[in-house]
Amino acid sequence: MTPIRWRLLAFVAALTFCLTACSAPAVTQSKVLASSEITFTWPRASSSLTTLEDIAVEVSPEGRKSRPTASTAKVITALTVLTKFPLKAGEEGPELTVSAEDVQRYYDYAGRGGTYLLVYEGMLLTEREMLVAMMLPSANNIADSMAVWAFGSITSYATAASDYVKSLGMVSTHIGPDASGYDPATTSTAGDLALLARAAMKNPVIAEIAGQATTVIPGYGPVANTNSLLGQQGIVGLKTGTSPEAGGVFMFAANVSIKGRLTLVVGAVMGAGTTSADAIREASSLIQSIADSQPEESGSSGASQRG
Repeated sequence: MTPIRWRLLAFVAALTFCLTACSAPAVTQSKVLASSEITFTWPRASSSLTTLEDIAVEVSPEGRKSRPTASTAKVITALTVLTKFPLKAGEEGPELTVSAEDVQRYYDYAGRGGTYLLVYEGMLLTEREMLVAMMLPSANNIADSMAVWAFGSITSYATAASDYVKSLGMVSTHIGPDASGYDPATTSTAGDLALLARAAMKNPVIAEIAGQATTVIPGYGPVANTNSLLGQQGIVGLKTGTSPEAGGVFMFAANVSIKGRLTLVVGAVMGAGTTSADAIREASSLIQSIADSQPEESGSSGASQRG
C-alpha cells in the first residue's frame, strides 16, 4: 500500500470516529437511592445523596475523589466541639473570653482575604454564638478560636476531629492544620460529606442554626447565612464553602416530596466551578431532578412543595 493511500485511509477513519463521537449525546446517569423511592440525576460536579436513615450513600462517578473541603470543614469543627460540650435546644453553653491571640486570628484571616467575625479583647461569646458565627457568616477566626477553646490547641483539636469523622465512617477525610477549612490540606469526598451532613441534621442544635437565614450575635450585630438556596426547593440547611483550591462546595439538606410524603435528603457537591454559588446551582439541579422524577398526582394543582 502506498504512503499516500495509507494516509488517506487513516484520515477517513479518524474523521468517521470524530463525527460519531462528537455527535453522540451526553449520557445522563439516573439513579435510585437505596432503600427509597427517590430517583434523581447527577449534576456535573462531584456529588452525593442519602437520607437521614442509615442507608448507603449514593455518589456520582467523581464523588469518591478527595478534594479540599473549604468552609464545610466548619461542620466538622462544630460537631466535634459538641461532642465535648453538648448543648440542648435553647442553651447558650459556656463562654469564651476573647483573648489577644483570638484577636490576632481575626487579623490573620482578614489579611489573607478569608471570612471572619470582628472581635475585640475581652469580648464574650457563648458556645452557641460561636456555632452561629461559624455556620452562618462562616467566620474562619471563630472556628480556630473555638477549637482551641475546646481542646487547648489546634493539634489536639485535629486529633479529636479525626477520631470523630472516623466514627461517622468518613474514612477518606483528612483534617488539616486549621479548624476552618481555609487551608486546602483539609480534604474529603462528596460521599464522606454526605455522612457529615446526616450527622449535622441529626443534631438539633446544628440543624436549627443551619436553618436560620439571619440572626443577631449580641455584642456584634446581625449576621446572614451564606446559603442562598435556604428556603427554596425545600432546602433547610447546611453549609457553603469556597476557596481557590476547592472551587465551590455545598453541603445541603432538603425536604423533598416522594409520593406525597416529605423525606429529608442530605448530600454534598464538591469541586463545582469557582465559588459556592456554582455548587449551589449544581445542588439545585440535583434536587430538581428528584421533583421532576415524581409522577403527577391526580387532582394535584401542579404546584411544587417548597420549604
